[in-house]
Formats: sequence, structure tokens, C-alpha cells
Amino acid sequence: MPIPSLPRFLYLDEKGLDEYLSVVEQGLSDEAKTRRLSSGGQVASAGLGQLAEGESTSEEERVVRETASQRFIRLVTALDVASAQWRYRDIEDLGEEFESVNVADIVQVQCEVEIPPFIRMLSQPDQLDDMVNMIEAFRAMAPMLGQDLEGLPGKKETKAFSDFGKAMKSDVVIVGDQEDGGPQITGKLNKDYVRDAIEGEVFILGKVAKRLKHGETHSLLAIPGASLMSRKQRREAARQEQSDDTTLVGPALTLDILAIYR
Repeated sequence: MPIPSLPRFLYLDEKGLDEYLSVVEQGLSDEAKTRRLSSGGQVASAGLGQLAEGESTSEEERVVRETASQRFIRLVTALDVASAQWRYRDIEDLGEEFESVNVADIVQVQCEVEIPPFIRMLSQPDQLDDMVNMIEAFRAMAPMLGQDLEGLPGKKETKAFSDFGKAMKSDVVIVGDQEDGGPQITGKLNKDYVRDAIEGEVFILGKVAKRLKHGETHSLLAIPGASLMSRKQRREAARQEQSDDTTLVGPALTLDILAIYR
């Protein structure tokens, strides 16, 4: 399952890309220089052609700077050539290969992804505030429009909802799978590197951070104060927070995601 010849990136962690590539290539270069000599309409690459004595010449130097997309293709090509050395796996069927995938493997998987609705809402606090403000504006206008306020959240409820959103603000987190009921994939994204809406059928490349066995859970939310808890306390908190939208149930892989593309 090779990468698309012209990948369109929905997400590309350029900092992580440069770190990986610098290790694989034992350094990092982002530009190349080309020199050309010309005489009487004839052009030759420097060092490859000879000019007759007395002819006038001119020299041109062009600097070509690589893009992140080009560096990504170079990285994947290098990983594929030495897949055993870099523990790179191109996974076609995650259900069949899940048990053989290990933490720290670099994997490429094609799957259907989405940002769960509740996570999407908490990862966009500005839009959450806009929704609360819209409810409050409608509350003020409803009597003039002859509208019934029954069923509309009260001021205490909207304030509590807004406060909850600020306390539980979430990273952008994606969840993907290849088939219903099969192993899932998840990982959080750096908002600075999100290029386009992330949903639908995509390729994901990343490093395995954690394997969830059947029945094990993983919270998709950043629980406030979690860094102060013990490992046992974090697991218990994740179980108490369990819901369809905020908790992933194994089998699943959590990834340090480098790229999402199609």
C-alpha cells in the first residue's frame, strides 16, 4: 500500500518530520544549489561542458528549497527501504496484524477517521462560547418573537456548560477504524499543523505509543489534574468518565501522529 504519488496533507507535523528525517539521513538539508554556465545561447551544467576560448559567458545560480511534502515522501521512501531497521510497517488489514504490532513501531494505515462530536466541541472553545451567547441572545429576543422558552436551558445551565467547556478543553483528537467492530486508532493533533478538515478515508502515519487490549479503555479527554495522579488513579478516572464519545475501548492503538493524507 504505497503512499499516493501526490499526497494532499490534511495534517503534517513538520517539527516531528524534521526530527525523524534528521535521524534517518544523519542530518538535515533543506536546499540545493544548481549552477549553470551559458554562452552564445548554449547552456551547460557547471563542470560538465567546455567553452571555447574568447567566448563570453554568464553564470546563473538557482537555490531550490524543499517543501515539507517533499521531505515526507523522502522519509517514507527511506523507511520503506530499511523497514526492519526503522521498525516501519505498512498495514493493510489492522484486524489481522494488530497482535503483532508493538509500541514504538512506525505504522502507515488506511482507515476511516473522524473527530468525535464532543471532542470537536471542546477543542473549539470559541465556537462553544458563541453557541452559549446565541442561546442567551435568543432568550432575550424570544418574548418579542412570541416564542416559548420552555425547554431552553436556563442561565445557570448555560453558565455551567460554558465553565465545563473551559475546564475540560480538549486537544484535537481523531479516531479511526477500517471496519465496524475492528481495532481502532487514535491520536491527538497539534492545531498548528492541521491543514484541512480531517474526516473520511485517509492514510495515517505515526509511531505507536500504546496498545489497548480488548476491553481496556483510553480517555480521549485531557482530565484536569491528571498529571498529578498516579497511574492507577488515572485509569480509575478514565473508567468513571467512560462514554461513547470520550472514551476509546480496545482493541486500539494510540499513535504519535506524524501525518494524515489522502
